[in-house]
Amino acid sequence: MKLNIAICDDNSTHLKLAEDLVTSCLDQEHNSYLIQLFSSAEELLSEIDKDHYSPDIAVLDIELDGEDGISLAKRMNQLVPMCRIIFLTAYIDYAPDAYEAEHIWFVVKKTADRYFPSAMKKALQSLENSPAAVPSIIVREDGKSIAVPVSQILYISKVSRKSLISCKDTEYHDTRRPALLIPEELREQFIHCHQGYWVNISMIRELDHDVLVLENGIRIPISRTHKDEVRDRFFDYFQAKRSSFSHES
Repeated sequence: MKLNIAICDDNSTHLKLAEDLVTSCLDQEHNSYLIQLFSSAEELLSEIDKDHYSPDIAVLDIELDGEDGISLAKRMNQLVPMCRIIFLTAYIDYAPDAYEAEHIWFVVKKTADRYFPSAMKKALQSLENSPAAVPSIIVREDGKSIAVPVSQILYISKVSRKSLISCKDTEYHDTRRPALLIPEELREQFIHCHQGYWVNISMIRELDHDVLVLENGIRIPISRTHKDEVRDRFFDYFQAKRSSFSHES
């Protein structure tokens, strides 16, 4: 299988250096690959939109003219969720912000010779192990199919016979009901708390009697039918999360 690699950097010298890094790594792996170079986020997004370009791995600078690399990565998470993203930047200060988007690795350019091969190896392994880099729900809206990362979804509600997908920064609509919209492998990520509501469990801040309070303060009702199940799943989830945090500490 031929790998499609996208590299985006608005500095022509850095763009060539990134290409050399990728070529060096992939030549050692004996992979068949095609590298495409982009000097702006707009250029890369246009290729994805107009020509249905779907890179397997993207190497992105973070400081770009017109649009920063983190915003570009978030758009790519939606448009090409199977793409593995590696940030390659001159600025370590961007590291915390990079986690706003799903990515494989954050590599600083001055240490790229040392760390970039590990990032590329991880990206290749991820491609072998999973069809998508980002757990997503495919939403059909206005004739387009949009991969909406689960990490961005607050809740899904039933409106008539359709679905409203409420996200952190926007919302989508789909003609399918939520029960048909959420794939089987992602069901555990959502709590069905009411006849018309499926809430992303990772977005819940607290359980307040018969209401789930989300991170942004939205309050979602819990029906009497689902009350026991919601309480059990809420406490199981946060107990497991607390336990995981204790082990990491």
